[in-house]
Amino acid sequence: MTTTRQTDEKAMEHELKHTIIKEASIAAVVSALISAAFVFALFGDGRSAPLWGAGGAAVDFLPQTFMLSLMSALIPALTMRRKLAHGKLEAVAGKTWRLPRHPLVRSLLIALLATLAGSPCGTVLLWAIAGPNIDFAVLLVAKMGYGALVATLVAHVSIRTTLAQARD
Repeated sequence: MTTTRQTDEKAMEHELKHTIIKEASIAAVVSALISAAFVFALFGDGRSAPLWGAGGAAVDFLPQTFMLSLMSALIPALTMRRKLAHGKLEAVAGKTWRLPRHPLVRSLLIALLATLAGSPCGTVLLWAIAGPNIDFAVLLVAKMGYGALVATLVAHVSIRTTLAQARD
């Protein structure tokens, strides 16, 4: 037999999943579009782009990952705090890493960690796919996909951490 409390908990869990999917999807789409804009701005002359070197795609992973991670951590955290404050969402129990409580400081730390972990992975993956000289279309798709993936993962961590810390 399902009690009212169990029904409420299921509804809250459903709302939480819906919120995470929505916020992560928004972050992914925006990050993919920003990534595309920067690929066009930096490498849009139609020629193949080098992977290595000062103007190469590998170096571009550093600012791309940092800025997209910062945005994908900070905006969802602020959105969740606003929803918590207005009673539209409740804090949840869950594991939290020992991250700062202040959303900007936490987002900066998440962005730094994502950059340190993600940039080398993105570079290796791009090298494995395209080699040292990358066709523009391959670079565009790869950078958009990478931006969307990073944003999705970071937004999920940011939302879960914000909601769990609100319970403490």
